[in-house]
Amino acid sequence: MRFAAIKRGLLLCALLLVAPLGLAQQWQDAAPRQAGQGQGPFKRLVITNVMLIRGHSMPASGPATLVIEGNRLVSSAGFTPRPDDQVIDATGLYALPGLIDTHVRLIDGGYESLPPDYGLKLLLAHGVTAIASMQDLSRVDWALRLQRQSAANEIVAPRVQVWADVSGDSVEEVRANVRVAKKRGVFGIGEGSVYTNNVEVMRAGLDEARKAGMRSHWHMSASVAPRFNALDAARAGLNGLTHWYCLPEVLFEGQTHPHYPPGFNFSDDRQRFAAAGRLWKQTAPPHSPHWNKVLDEFLALDFTFEPTFSVYEAHRDYMRASRAEWHDAYLHPLLEKTFIPSTTERFSHFYDWTSTDEAEWRNNFRLWMAFVNEYKNRGGRVIAGTDAGFMWSNFGFGLIRNLEMLQEAGFSTLEALDAATIKSAEHLGLQASIGSLETGKLADVVLVAGNPLTDLKAFYAGGTLRLQPDGSAKKQGGVRYTIKDGIVYDAHGLLREVEQMVSEARARR
Repeated sequence: MRFAAIKRGLLLCALLLVAPLGLAQQWQDAAPRQAGQGQGPFKRLVITNVMLIRGHSMPASGPATLVIEGNRLVSSAGFTPRPDDQVIDATGLYALPGLIDTHVRLIDGGYESLPPDYGLKLLLAHGVTAIASMQDLSRVDWALRLQRQSAANEIVAPRVQVWADVSGDSVEEVRANVRVAKKRGVFGIGEGSVYTNNVEVMRAGLDEARKAGMRSHWHMSASVAPRFNALDAARAGLNGLTHWYCLPEVLFEGQTHPHYPPGFNFSDDRQRFAAAGRLWKQTAPPHSPHWNKVLDEFLALDFTFEPTFSVYEAHRDYMRASRAEWHDAYLHPLLEKTFIPSTTERFSHFYDWTSTDEAEWRNNFRLWMAFVNEYKNRGGRVIAGTDAGFMWSNFGFGLIRNLEMLQEAGFSTLEALDAATIKSAEHLGLQASIGSLETGKLADVVLVAGNPLTDLKAFYAGGTLRLQPDGSAKKQGGVRYTIKDGIVYDAHGLLREVEQMVSEARARR
Protein backbone atom coordinates (compact mmCIF):
# COMPACT_ATOMS: atom_id res chain seq x y z
CA MET A 1 0.00 0.00 0.00
CA ARG A 2 1.45 3.37 -1.01
CA PHE A 3 0.99 6.44 1.13
CA ALA A 4 -1.86 7.71 -1.02
CA ALA A 5 -3.89 4.83 0.36
CA ILE A 6 -2.92 5.74 3.88
CA LYS A 7 -4.09 9.28 3.23
CA ARG A 8 -7.48 8.02 2.05
CA GLY A 9 -7.80 6.04 5.28
CA LEU A 10 -7.07 9.13 7.31
CA LEU A 11 -9.74 11.10 5.53
CA LEU A 12 -12.33 8.42 6.27
CA CYS A 13 -11.86 8.62 10.04
CA ALA A 14 -14.98 8.86 12.15
CA LEU A 15 -15.22 11.92 14.35
CA LEU A 16 -15.32 11.01 18.01
CA LEU A 17 -16.63 13.78 20.20
CA VAL A 18 -16.33 13.84 23.96
CA ALA A 19 -19.39 15.72 25.16
CA PRO A 20 -18.78 18.46 27.73
CA LEU A 21 -20.42 16.70 30.66
CA GLY A 22 -18.21 17.89 33.52
CA LEU A 23 -14.96 16.74 35.08
CA ALA A 24 -16.43 13.57 36.57
CA GLN A 25 -17.35 12.47 33.05
CA GLN A 26 -13.90 13.28 31.66
CA TRP A 27 -12.08 10.41 33.36
CA GLN A 28 -12.36 8.32 30.26
CA ASP A 29 -10.42 7.84 27.04
CA ALA A 30 -9.52 11.22 25.61
CA ALA A 31 -10.04 10.07 22.02
CA PRO A 32 -9.71 6.33 21.42
CA ARG A 33 -7.59 5.67 18.37
CA GLN A 34 -9.73 4.23 15.61
CA ALA A 35 -8.68 2.66 12.33
CA GLY A 36 -8.70 5.95 10.46
CA GLN A 37 -7.10 8.07 13.17
CA GLY A 38 -3.43 7.75 12.42
CA GLN A 39 -1.81 5.01 10.36
CA GLY A 40 1.08 2.82 11.49
CA PRO A 41 3.54 2.16 12.83
CA PHE A 42 4.80 0.33 9.75
CA LYS A 43 7.45 -2.27 9.20
CA ARG A 44 9.19 0.42 7.18
CA LEU A 45 8.08 3.95 6.32
CA VAL A 46 10.18 5.85 3.79
CA ILE A 47 9.94 9.63 3.45
CA THR A 48 11.53 10.71 0.18
CA ASN A 49 12.55 14.06 -1.33
CA VAL A 50 12.38 15.83 2.01
CA MET A 51 14.44 18.72 3.35
CA LEU A 52 15.83 17.81 6.78
CA ILE A 53 16.23 20.05 9.82
CA ARG A 54 17.77 17.52 12.17
CA GLY A 55 18.09 19.63 15.33
CA HIS A 56 21.02 20.80 17.46
CA SER A 57 20.98 24.05 15.39
CA MET A 58 22.04 22.18 12.25
CA PRO A 59 20.97 23.94 9.03
CA ALA A 60 18.61 22.33 6.56
CA SER A 61 19.96 19.73 4.16
CA GLY A 62 18.55 17.71 1.31
CA PRO A 63 16.51 16.67 -0.52
CA ALA A 64 17.05 13.50 1.45
CA THR A 65 15.40 10.26 2.48
CA LEU A 66 14.19 9.59 6.02
CA VAL A 67 13.65 5.95 6.98
CA ILE A 68 11.50 4.75 9.90
CA GLU A 69 11.24 1.12 10.96
CA GLY A 70 8.46 0.56 13.46
CA ASN A 71 8.77 3.49 15.82
CA ARG A 72 12.50 4.21 15.32
CA LEU A 73 14.54 6.32 12.97
CA VAL A 74 17.12 4.22 11.12
CA SER A 75 20.04 5.11 8.92
CA SER A 76 19.32 5.83 5.28
CA ALA A 77 22.93 5.18 4.26
CA GLY A 78 22.98 2.54 1.54
CA PHE A 79 19.19 2.45 1.64
CA THR A 80 17.51 0.09 -0.80
CA PRO A 81 13.72 0.44 -1.09
CA ARG A 82 11.44 -2.59 -1.01
CA PRO A 83 8.15 -3.05 -2.87
CA ASP A 84 6.17 -3.28 0.39
CA ASP A 85 7.61 -0.06 1.91
CA GLN A 86 5.12 2.63 2.85
CA VAL A 87 6.22 5.82 1.06
CA ILE A 88 5.58 9.51 1.55
CA ASP A 89 6.74 11.66 -1.32
CA ALA A 90 7.65 14.77 0.67
CA THR A 91 8.59 17.03 -2.21
CA GLY A 92 8.25 20.62 -0.99
CA LEU A 93 8.10 19.54 2.69
CA TYR A 94 10.55 20.03 5.53
CA ALA A 95 11.05 17.36 8.22
CA LEU A 96 11.89 18.40 11.78
CA PRO A 97 11.92 16.70 15.17
CA GLY A 98 8.48 16.68 16.74
CA LEU A 99 7.87 19.82 18.80
CA ILE A 100 7.63 19.69 22.60
CA ASP A 101 5.40 21.90 24.76
CA THR A 102 6.77 21.76 28.29
CA HIS A 103 3.78 23.43 29.97
CA VAL A 104 0.28 22.21 29.13
CA ARG A 105 -2.90 22.08 31.23
CA LEU A 106 -5.54 20.08 29.40
CA ILE A 107 -7.99 20.27 32.30
CA ASP A 108 -8.02 23.20 34.67
CA GLY A 109 -10.42 25.22 36.78
CA GLY A 110 -12.59 27.35 34.50
CA TYR A 111 -12.61 24.93 31.58
CA GLU A 112 -12.91 21.54 33.24
CA SER A 113 -15.62 20.51 30.79
CA LEU A 114 -13.44 21.12 27.73
CA PRO A 115 -13.17 17.85 25.75
CA PRO A 116 -9.63 16.54 26.34
CA ASP A 117 -9.17 15.55 22.71
CA TYR A 118 -9.77 19.18 21.65
CA GLY A 119 -6.40 20.31 22.97
CA LEU A 120 -4.63 17.06 22.10
CA LYS A 121 -5.67 17.24 18.44
CA LEU A 122 -4.76 20.92 18.15
CA LEU A 123 -1.33 20.14 19.55
CA LEU A 124 -0.74 17.24 17.14
CA ALA A 125 -1.99 19.35 14.24
CA HIS A 126 0.79 21.85 15.01
CA GLY A 127 3.50 19.20 15.09
CA VAL A 128 3.60 18.79 18.87
CA THR A 129 4.53 15.18 19.65
CA ALA A 130 5.29 15.49 23.38
CA ILE A 131 3.94 17.55 26.26
CA ALA A 132 4.58 18.02 29.95
CA SER A 133 1.15 17.90 31.56
CA MET A 134 0.88 20.12 34.63
CA GLN A 135 -1.86 18.86 36.95
CA ASP A 136 -2.69 19.25 40.62
CA LEU A 137 -2.85 16.10 42.72
CA SER A 138 -6.66 15.94 42.52
CA ARG A 139 -6.42 15.44 38.74
CA VAL A 140 -3.12 13.63 38.47
CA ASP A 141 -4.63 10.15 38.13
CA TRP A 142 -6.46 11.31 35.00
CA ALA A 143 -3.22 12.70 33.57
CA LEU A 144 -1.30 9.52 34.41
CA ARG A 145 -3.95 7.43 32.67
CA LEU A 146 -3.61 9.71 29.65
CA GLN A 147 0.15 9.16 29.79
CA ARG A 148 -0.26 5.36 29.76
CA GLN A 149 -2.82 5.43 26.95
CA SER A 150 -0.62 7.68 24.82
CA ALA A 151 2.44 5.52 25.43
CA ALA A 152 0.45 2.51 24.23
CA ASN A 153 -0.89 4.53 21.26
CA GLU A 154 -4.45 3.76 22.32
CA ILE A 155 -5.50 7.40 21.94
CA VAL A 156 -4.86 10.28 19.59
CA ALA A 157 -2.37 12.31 21.62
CA PRO A 158 1.20 13.50 21.89
CA ARG A 159 3.48 11.78 24.38
CA VAL A 160 2.59 12.84 27.91
CA GLN A 161 4.89 13.37 30.86
CA VAL A 162 3.08 14.23 34.10
CA TRP A 163 4.25 16.91 36.50
CA ALA A 164 2.22 17.54 39.66
CA ASP A 165 1.35 20.74 41.48
CA VAL A 166 2.32 19.93 45.06
CA SER A 167 1.68 22.24 47.98
CA GLY A 168 1.09 22.01 51.70
CA ASP A 169 0.36 24.04 54.81
CA SER A 170 3.27 22.56 56.74
CA VAL A 171 6.69 21.03 56.19
CA GLU A 172 5.33 17.60 57.02
CA GLU A 173 2.37 17.95 54.65
CA VAL A 174 4.38 19.12 51.65
CA ARG A 175 6.95 16.35 52.13
CA ALA A 176 4.16 13.79 52.33
CA ASN A 177 2.52 15.18 49.18
CA VAL A 178 5.78 14.98 47.25
CA ARG A 179 6.15 11.34 48.30
CA VAL A 180 2.56 10.65 47.21
CA ALA A 181 3.25 12.19 43.80
CA LYS A 182 6.38 10.10 43.42
CA LYS A 183 4.55 6.92 44.39
CA ARG A 184 1.82 7.59 41.84
CA GLY A 185 4.39 7.85 39.06
CA VAL A 186 4.70 11.61 38.61
CA PHE A 187 7.93 12.72 36.91
CA GLY A 188 8.42 16.16 38.43
CA ILE A 189 7.05 18.85 40.70
CA GLY A 190 5.48 21.38 38.39
CA GLU A 191 4.23 24.08 40.69
CA GLY A 192 5.75 23.24 44.05
CA SER A 193 4.35 24.75 47.21
CA VAL A 194 3.81 28.13 45.59
CA TYR A 195 0.39 28.67 47.12
CA THR A 196 1.90 29.27 50.52
CA ASN A 197 3.89 32.18 51.88
CA ASN A 198 5.84 29.84 54.17
CA VAL A 199 9.40 29.77 52.89
CA GLU A 200 10.31 26.74 55.00
CA VAL A 201 7.50 24.78 53.38
CA MET A 202 8.88 25.73 49.95
CA ARG A 203 12.39 24.65 50.91
CA ALA A 204 11.04 21.39 52.29
CA GLY A 205 9.17 20.67 49.06
CA LEU A 206 12.31 21.21 47.01
CA ASP A 207 14.40 19.12 49.37
CA GLU A 208 11.91 16.24 49.29
CA ALA A 209 11.76 16.38 45.49
CA ARG A 210 15.55 16.19 45.32
CA LYS A 211 15.58 13.20 47.67
CA ALA A 212 12.94 11.49 45.53
CA GLY A 213 14.97 12.07 42.36
CA MET A 214 12.26 14.35 40.94
CA ARG A 215 12.92 17.48 38.93
CA SER A 216 11.22 20.71 39.95
CA HIS A 217 9.92 23.48 37.72
CA TRP A 218 7.90 26.13 39.50
CA HIS A 219 5.48 28.91 38.79
CA MET A 220 6.49 31.04 41.75
CA SER A 221 4.31 33.63 43.46
CA ALA A 222 5.44 37.25 43.34
CA SER A 223 3.94 37.76 46.79
CA VAL A 224 6.81 35.84 48.36
CA ALA A 225 9.59 37.32 46.21
CA PRO A 226 11.03 39.74 48.83
CA ARG A 227 11.77 36.71 51.04
CA PHE A 228 12.32 33.91 48.52
CA ASN A 229 13.04 34.93 44.96
CA ALA A 230 13.89 32.79 41.94
CA LEU A 231 17.60 32.73 42.70
CA ASP A 232 16.93 31.73 46.32
CA ALA A 233 14.81 28.87 44.99
CA ALA A 234 17.52 27.85 42.50
CA ARG A 235 20.07 27.75 45.32
CA ALA A 236 17.63 25.59 47.28
CA GLY A 237 17.40 23.07 44.43
CA LEU A 238 14.77 24.39 42.01
CA ASN A 239 15.68 23.19 38.50
CA GLY A 240 13.67 25.61 36.42
CA LEU A 241 11.29 28.57 36.37
CA THR A 242 8.15 28.85 34.31
CA HIS A 243 6.90 32.35 33.39
CA TRP A 244 9.11 34.91 35.14
CA TYR A 245 7.63 35.56 38.57
CA CYS A 246 10.25 36.23 41.27
CA LEU A 247 12.97 36.76 38.64
CA PRO A 248 12.89 40.58 38.29
CA GLU A 249 13.18 40.90 42.05
CA VAL A 250 16.58 39.18 41.88
CA LEU A 251 17.72 42.01 39.59
CA PHE A 252 16.63 44.86 41.86
CA GLU A 253 19.18 47.44 42.99
CA GLY A 254 18.40 50.00 45.65
CA GLN A 255 15.08 48.39 46.58
CA THR A 256 13.95 45.17 48.19
CA HIS A 257 10.44 44.82 46.77
CA PRO A 258 8.38 46.08 43.83
CA HIS A 259 7.14 49.67 43.90
CA TYR A 260 3.41 49.06 44.04
CA PRO A 261 1.04 52.03 43.71
CA PRO A 262 -0.93 53.21 46.77
CA GLY A 263 -4.07 51.17 47.27
CA PHE A 264 -2.65 48.19 45.38
CA ASN A 265 -4.56 44.94 45.93
CA PHE A 266 -2.57 41.82 45.02
CA SER A 267 -5.77 39.75 44.91
CA ASP A 268 -7.16 41.91 42.09
CA ASP A 269 -5.99 40.41 38.78
CA ARG A 270 -6.51 43.71 36.94
CA GLN A 271 -4.21 45.53 39.35
CA ARG A 272 -1.74 42.68 39.68
CA PHE A 273 -1.11 42.29 35.95
CA ALA A 274 -0.96 46.05 35.41
CA ALA A 275 1.72 46.26 38.11
CA ALA A 276 3.56 43.27 36.63
CA GLY A 277 3.92 45.19 33.38
CA ARG A 278 5.84 47.85 35.25
CA LEU A 279 8.19 45.48 37.06
CA TRP A 280 11.10 44.85 34.71
CA LYS A 281 11.84 48.57 34.35
CA GLN A 282 12.70 48.54 38.06
CA THR A 283 15.54 46.06 37.51
CA ALA A 284 19.24 46.65 36.91
CA PRO A 285 19.98 47.62 33.28
CA PRO A 286 20.93 44.81 30.87
CA HIS A 287 24.66 43.97 30.93
CA SER A 288 25.25 45.99 34.10
CA PRO A 289 27.49 44.38 36.77
CA HIS A 290 24.56 43.19 38.93
CA TRP A 291 22.59 41.95 35.90
CA ASN A 292 25.62 39.95 34.71
CA LYS A 293 26.28 38.56 38.18
CA VAL A 294 22.73 37.23 38.48
CA LEU A 295 22.79 35.71 35.02
CA ASP A 296 26.14 34.01 35.67
CA GLU A 297 24.92 32.43 38.91
CA PHE A 298 21.87 30.96 37.20
CA LEU A 299 24.22 29.54 34.56
CA ALA A 300 26.45 28.01 37.23
CA LEU A 301 23.38 26.33 38.75
CA ASP A 302 22.41 24.84 35.35
CA PHE A 303 19.03 26.51 35.71
CA THR A 304 16.31 26.29 33.04
CA PHE A 305 14.07 29.16 31.97
CA GLU A 306 10.70 28.59 30.33
CA PRO A 307 9.53 32.03 29.17
CA THR A 308 5.90 31.51 28.26
CA PHE A 309 5.90 34.71 26.20
CA SER A 310 2.78 33.95 24.18
CA VAL A 311 0.42 33.53 27.12
CA TYR A 312 1.13 37.14 28.13
CA GLU A 313 0.88 38.73 24.69
CA ALA A 314 -2.64 40.08 25.21
CA HIS A 315 -1.17 42.45 27.79
CA ARG A 316 0.86 44.28 25.17
CA ASP A 317 -1.69 44.11 22.34
CA TYR A 318 -5.12 42.96 23.45
CA MET A 319 -6.79 43.47 20.09
CA ARG A 320 -4.23 41.36 18.23
CA ALA A 321 -4.40 38.48 20.70
CA SER A 322 -8.17 38.47 21.08
CA ARG A 323 -8.88 38.72 17.34
CA ALA A 324 -6.29 36.27 16.01
CA GLU A 325 -7.78 34.73 12.88
CA TRP A 326 -7.56 31.16 14.17
CA HIS A 327 -10.12 31.89 16.87
CA ASP A 328 -12.90 31.94 14.26
CA ALA A 329 -12.60 28.25 13.39
CA TYR A 330 -10.78 26.68 16.31
CA LEU A 331 -11.62 28.47 19.59
CA HIS A 332 -13.95 26.27 21.64
CA PRO A 333 -16.75 28.29 23.30
CA LEU A 334 -15.98 26.79 26.72
CA LEU A 335 -12.45 28.18 26.43
CA GLU A 336 -13.62 31.46 24.92
CA LYS A 337 -15.87 31.99 27.95
CA THR A 338 -12.83 32.08 30.21
CA PHE A 339 -11.05 34.59 27.95
CA ILE A 340 -13.75 37.27 27.71
CA PRO A 341 -13.03 40.20 30.08
CA SER A 342 -14.77 39.64 33.36
CA THR A 343 -14.50 40.59 37.02
CA THR A 344 -15.42 37.04 38.04
CA GLU A 345 -13.53 34.73 35.66
CA ARG A 346 -9.92 33.94 36.56
CA PHE A 347 -7.30 35.68 34.38
CA SER A 348 -9.97 37.62 32.43
CA HIS A 349 -8.83 40.99 33.72
CA PHE A 350 -8.72 43.01 30.48
CA TYR A 351 -11.62 45.32 31.30
CA ASP A 352 -10.36 48.92 31.52
CA TRP A 353 -7.07 47.78 29.95
CA THR A 354 -5.41 50.92 28.62
CA SER A 355 -2.92 51.91 25.92
CA THR A 356 -0.60 52.89 28.77
CA ASP A 357 -0.84 49.37 30.21
CA GLU A 358 0.03 47.96 26.79
CA ALA A 359 2.99 50.34 26.35
CA GLU A 360 4.34 49.34 29.77
CA TRP A 361 4.02 45.66 28.87
CA ARG A 362 5.82 46.18 25.56
CA ASN A 363 8.73 47.65 27.48
CA ASN A 364 8.42 44.80 29.99
CA PHE A 365 8.81 42.29 27.17
CA ARG A 366 11.84 44.12 25.79
CA LEU A 367 13.76 43.80 29.07
CA TRP A 368 12.54 40.27 29.82
CA MET A 369 13.49 39.14 26.32
CA ALA A 370 16.95 40.71 26.64
CA PHE A 371 17.64 38.62 29.73
CA VAL A 372 16.38 35.39 28.16
CA ASN A 373 18.31 35.94 24.94
CA GLU A 374 21.58 36.65 26.75
CA TYR A 375 21.07 33.59 28.94
CA LYS A 376 20.79 31.52 25.76
CA ASN A 377 23.82 33.25 24.25
CA ARG A 378 25.95 32.26 27.24
CA GLY A 379 24.93 28.61 26.99
CA GLY A 380 21.92 28.57 29.30
CA ARG A 381 18.94 26.32 28.65
CA VAL A 382 15.79 28.05 27.43
CA ILE A 383 12.81 25.84 26.64
CA ALA A 384 9.43 26.25 24.96
CA GLY A 385 6.34 26.00 27.13
CA THR A 386 3.09 27.87 26.67
CA ASP A 387 0.61 27.44 29.53
CA ALA A 388 -1.93 27.76 26.73
CA GLY A 389 -5.59 27.81 27.64
CA PHE A 390 -5.33 31.20 29.33
CA MET A 391 -5.56 34.83 28.23
CA TRP A 392 -6.35 34.21 24.53
CA SER A 393 -3.53 31.71 24.01
CA ASN A 394 -4.77 28.42 22.56
CA PHE A 395 -3.24 24.95 22.33
CA GLY A 396 -0.79 24.49 19.46
CA PHE A 397 -1.16 28.06 18.22
CA GLY A 398 0.39 29.30 21.45
CA LEU A 399 3.55 27.23 20.94
CA ILE A 400 4.14 28.51 17.41
CA ARG A 401 3.53 32.07 18.57
CA ASN A 402 6.01 31.45 21.40
CA LEU A 403 8.63 30.45 18.82
CA GLU A 404 7.98 33.68 16.93
CA MET A 405 8.43 35.65 20.14
CA LEU A 406 11.69 33.85 20.92
CA GLN A 407 12.81 35.01 17.48
CA GLU A 408 11.72 38.53 18.41
CA ALA A 409 13.86 38.23 21.55
CA GLY A 410 16.94 37.60 19.40
CA PHE A 411 16.91 33.84 18.84
CA SER A 412 17.64 32.63 15.33
CA THR A 413 14.95 30.38 13.90
CA LEU A 414 17.23 27.38 14.53
CA GLU A 415 17.72 28.44 18.16
CA ALA A 416 13.97 28.93 18.61
CA LEU A 417 13.34 25.46 17.19
CA ASP A 418 16.01 24.01 19.48
CA ALA A 419 14.09 25.48 22.44
CA ALA A 420 11.03 23.49 21.35
CA THR A 421 12.93 20.30 20.56
CA ILE A 422 16.32 19.24 21.95
CA LYS A 423 16.46 21.79 24.80
CA SER A 424 12.98 20.84 25.99
CA ALA A 425 13.86 17.14 25.64
CA GLU A 426 16.91 17.71 27.86
CA HIS A 427 14.76 19.39 30.49
CA LEU A 428 12.35 16.45 30.48
CA GLY A 429 15.20 13.91 30.57
CA LEU A 430 14.16 12.56 27.17
CA GLN A 431 17.06 13.72 24.99
CA ALA A 432 18.21 10.14 24.36
CA SER A 433 14.84 9.33 22.76
CA ILE A 434 13.41 12.48 21.19
CA GLY A 435 14.33 16.07 20.36
CA SER A 436 16.38 15.55 17.19
CA LEU A 437 16.33 13.44 14.05
CA GLU A 438 19.08 10.91 14.79
CA THR A 439 19.45 7.22 14.08
CA GLY A 440 18.05 5.15 16.92
CA LYS A 441 15.74 7.81 18.31
CA LEU A 442 11.98 7.47 18.42
CA ALA A 443 10.16 8.41 15.23
CA ASP A 444 8.66 11.73 16.33
CA VAL A 445 8.70 13.86 13.18
CA VAL A 446 6.76 16.82 11.83
CA LEU A 447 6.43 17.42 8.09
CA VAL A 448 5.79 21.06 7.25
CA ALA A 449 4.70 22.58 3.94
CA GLY A 450 7.25 25.34 3.51
CA ASN A 451 10.54 26.31 5.08
CA PRO A 452 10.11 27.19 8.78
CA LEU A 453 13.64 28.63 8.82
CA THR A 454 12.37 31.32 6.48
CA ASP A 455 9.06 31.80 8.29
CA LEU A 456 7.92 30.13 11.50
CA LYS A 457 4.35 30.83 10.39
CA ALA A 458 4.79 27.73 8.23
CA PHE A 459 3.61 25.74 11.28
CA TYR A 460 0.29 27.52 11.77
CA ALA A 461 -2.88 25.51 11.25
CA GLY A 462 -4.71 26.69 8.16
CA GLY A 463 -1.59 28.12 6.55
CA THR A 464 -0.50 31.68 5.86
CA LEU A 465 -1.25 34.05 2.99
CA ARG A 466 1.27 33.65 0.17
CA LEU A 467 1.60 35.44 -3.13
CA GLN A 468 0.63 33.24 -6.08
CA PRO A 469 2.07 33.32 -9.63
CA ASP A 470 -1.13 35.00 -10.88
CA GLY A 471 -0.71 37.83 -8.37
CA SER A 472 -3.42 36.63 -5.98
CA ALA A 473 -2.91 35.82 -2.31
CA LYS A 474 -3.79 32.35 -1.06
CA LYS A 475 -3.25 30.53 2.20
CA GLN A 476 -0.48 27.97 2.02
CA GLY A 477 1.68 26.01 4.42
CA GLY A 478 0.92 24.51 7.78
CA VAL A 479 1.88 21.17 9.22
CA ARG A 480 1.01 18.42 6.73
CA TYR A 481 1.76 15.28 8.72
CA THR A 482 2.70 14.70 12.34
CA ILE A 483 4.43 11.40 13.07
CA LYS A 484 4.44 10.30 16.68
CA ASP A 485 6.00 6.96 17.60
CA GLY A 486 5.97 5.97 13.93
CA ILE A 487 2.22 6.66 13.59
CA VAL A 488 1.31 9.10 10.81
CA TYR A 489 -1.40 11.67 11.54
CA ASP A 490 -2.93 13.82 8.82
CA ALA A 491 -2.79 17.32 10.35
CA HIS A 492 -5.51 18.58 8.01
CA GLY A 493 -7.81 15.78 9.11
CA LEU A 494 -7.20 16.58 12.78
CA LEU A 495 -8.04 20.22 12.15
CA ARG A 496 -11.28 19.28 10.44
CA GLU A 497 -12.24 17.27 13.51
CA VAL A 498 -11.47 20.19 15.81
CA GLU A 499 -13.38 22.59 13.58
CA GLN A 500 -16.43 20.35 13.63
CA MET A 501 -16.12 19.93 17.41
CA VAL A 502 -16.08 23.72 17.83
CA SER A 503 -18.95 24.25 15.38
CA GLU A 504 -21.19 21.73 17.15
CA ALA A 505 -20.33 23.15 20.58
CA ARG A 506 -21.27 26.64 19.38
CA ALA A 507 -24.54 25.33 18.01
CA ARG A 508 -25.42 23.93 21.45
CA ARG A 509 -25.00 27.30 23.17
